[in-house]
Amino acid sequence: MKRLLPLLLLAGVAQAETLFEYGRQCAKEIAAIPAFNCMAGEEIPITVDGGKPVPPTEAPKTCDRPSLLPAYEPGSQGQCVPGSRALLLRDDATAQISAICRKKVARPAGSPLFDEINVISHSLKSGKSCWFTAKAQEPLTAAGGIDGRFVPSPSALSTRQAMEPRPSENLQMLPPDKVWLSPKQVAESKPACVSCHDSGPFMYSPYIAQTTQLPGDPFGRYQPKAIGKDFQKAWWNLHAFGITTRGNTCTACHRIGNMNSCQTAMWQSTGRAPQEGGNEWSRQFPQSHWMSPGNLHSKLQWDEAFNDSLRKLAACCADPKGAECQTVDYNPPPAKKR
Repeated sequence: MKRLLPLLLLAGVAQAETLFEYGRQCAKEIAAIPAFNCMAGEEIPITVDGGKPVPPTEAPKTCDRPSLLPAYEPGSQGQCVPGSRALLLRDDATAQISAICRKKVARPAGSPLFDEINVISHSLKSGKSCWFTAKAQEPLTAAGGIDGRFVPSPSALSTRQAMEPRPSENLQMLPPDKVWLSPKQVAESKPACVSCHDSGPFMYSPYIAQTTQLPGDPFGRYQPKAIGKDFQKAWWNLHAFGITTRGNTCTACHRIGNMNSCQTAMWQSTGRAPQEGGNEWSRQFPQSHWMSPGNLHSKLQWDEAFNDSLRKLAACCADPKGAECQTVDYNPPPAKKR
């Protein structure tokens, strides 16, 4: 009986999902994520002074279009490191899978080493989304990093499964669970995936908009926490929803989430707050107002079209229960069967 006691206690503890369990569930409910080569992705330019390219071995403190992802890891050189790449692995009427391979330390041109890899998969039918992250060992260094030439599928159980199809290069291949963080680690990370992606699965910014690798689904169904036990019980589980007001010109183009969008992105994208890592050029109109994308308005025209809508959204961010405010539940309860 004494031997059974530890087993009984262990059985009563909820075990975290493994990477394979989460990956297979995402593959079943959305689409399988293939193994991929970061070097096949489109490089994200880093420029200064309105378009001057930055050499790959340099990482200026400020640039024209900085990455929005915070650079807090020991060794990181900020939001303006050259060499990151974006890949659109799938974009059709059923599923969208987007990957970004990030460099947070400057390296020689063509280096296959990356400091973070993020993948988002999204179902256009159900709105369900999955989140995967790989991170290099800290402190980040130019000599360290993740070899991005062969990134294994997170739904593969072993290195052998992840090797299909086998890459042409003779690379040292790690098993998926040695590359990707566990679902629990991703779900509990700060900033959390959905705290930033609170308006939809894919974030628009001047940084990523320099490429052609950003899928769009501004009004499709969005259920960011529907898959995975660890995501369903994460701290942001009960807090993410959309905000709008009647006739709002901002939400006529896309949703506005109540978390990072309300607190930061809404102000950065309308010239009310600087982007971390942004230079003086980035703070001048029209590039300071990157919502709406590609607008050709004068500042006076922009103010006429969007100022009142922005004011109303700000009021609803502060008090979502205000008289003019409408909220959108991202994870509505399932319909009852009749």
